[in-house]
Amino acid sequence: MTRSFYSSALFFTLIYIGVAFLKIAVFFVLGARTGELSLLGGLLTFEFLISLVWSLILLKYYHVKGYGFSFATLIASIIASFLVLLSLSSILSTRQLSDYFIVAILASMTINVFYAGGLIVSKTGERPWLRVAGIILLLQGLILLFSMIWGLNSTTFMQGGALAKVERWASLSAILAYVLFAINFAHEKAAAEDSNKIGEKSLVAVMGFVSFIALCAGLFFGPRLVTESMALRNGPERIDKHLKELAQPFEAHVFSNSKGERLPYRLLKPLHYDSTKKYPLVICLHGSSGCGNDNIKQVVGSLTVQLLSEYKNRIKYPAFLLVPQCPHERSWGGIPDLPAVDSLVFETMHELEQKLPIDKDRRYITGNSLGGYGVWYFINTRPDMFAAAIPISGGGNPALAKNSIDVPVWAFHGAKDRNVSVIGSRLMIDGIKKMGGHPLYTEYPDAAHDINERIKKTPGLLDWLFAQKLKERTQVDIKNNHVKGIK
Repeated sequence: MTRSFYSSALFFTLIYIGVAFLKIAVFFVLGARTGELSLLGGLLTFEFLISLVWSLILLKYYHVKGYGFSFATLIASIIASFLVLLSLSSILSTRQLSDYFIVAILASMTINVFYAGGLIVSKTGERPWLRVAGIILLLQGLILLFSMIWGLNSTTFMQGGALAKVERWASLSAILAYVLFAINFAHEKAAAEDSNKIGEKSLVAVMGFVSFIALCAGLFFGPRLVTESMALRNGPERIDKHLKELAQPFEAHVFSNSKGERLPYRLLKPLHYDSTKKYPLVICLHGSSGCGNDNIKQVVGSLTVQLLSEYKNRIKYPAFLLVPQCPHERSWGGIPDLPAVDSLVFETMHELEQKLPIDKDRRYITGNSLGGYGVWYFINTRPDMFAAAIPISGGGNPALAKNSIDVPVWAFHGAKDRNVSVIGSRLMIDGIKKMGGHPLYTEYPDAAHDINERIKKTPGLLDWLFAQKLKERTQVDIKNNHVKGIK
């Protein structure tokens, strides 16, 4: 290899380091709001293309040097990375993990572990800088692989954001490995000589042209990415017109307590509201897509809001709908490492009950995904507050199931859910049954995380919910244990 080749390889490696650092910096700055970035798809694509070119340079280097194992495993890694990128497009649009993505990411991680190991123990390890880079990449790969496996078997690890934090820090450590590759190219350049062969000159010319294009693209794309990231971090959340229209019928409020803590919420009053009558109160806890401070997204992020706000249901089941919004990096409760805002919800309920004609015997709690965790947490910690509960695609602590055996529960989950493992619902239902409770449970064997339409079509669900009263729990439970179609 010529000095010119190593110069170009070194220059492009530095570009790759810059792009990788930019991506990680954006993820650190935005955290849970990274998904709101309009340039996210472009960033991931740009980073992949830069990584692809860098990998092709490495392949040329490994081929000339005779590093066969590293050459083969790097090709496999490129293919796996491409499959992961393809599956990410589906994740970004549906916010739902698929089996295809999980298989692709696990395969990619496993291949990268073998690739890193090859840098240490194969012929490539004769280069000291590459050997140390291999050690760093191996540790990073193992941490990511075991964290992913743990996340798939522990929903709270994923929902709590721990998996995302591990990924960010592990990716940051990988930059050190890229620096070591750059140092290796610098050492190779010092020992190499230039050549007058036309083929080698053409290769260097192509590398130089690609490096120039990549640098120009980075200088154009980078500032725009930084500007949008800082605007997202420091400014209000951007909400499109469609979401605003959906939230418009709901009154916007913000609860503040004596400590200065605030909780945005939306309130939908009963249709044909009569202040002389008492109405049920339905607390609707949204999933993670509704988190923020805009006081809008939670309306769409709550499945039961969509169901109960339909005109026909507002006529048949008049009720107050309370739709609080959980801030980013917080939870309703029941998820380790994420502070809970449950006390604020209870304080908000108390304030509303002082102002509005709410029937305290008919408080209902519903929620999906992150909100499903909240439902289980609320009825496990304050079972005296609720006449009935509908946890959807959630989970909880089975050790606390004994606290909610008297609360009528109808839980829902998809057996193929990869976002929130169905085990969470099964354990809670089994825990309540073992303690003498009689929960209702519907599990869809062929469904994943998105079970919205199926739940909307569940016969008797709202009849069951609004029939429950705190003072008549036992009678209504016995009556509804025989609802047709219940599993």
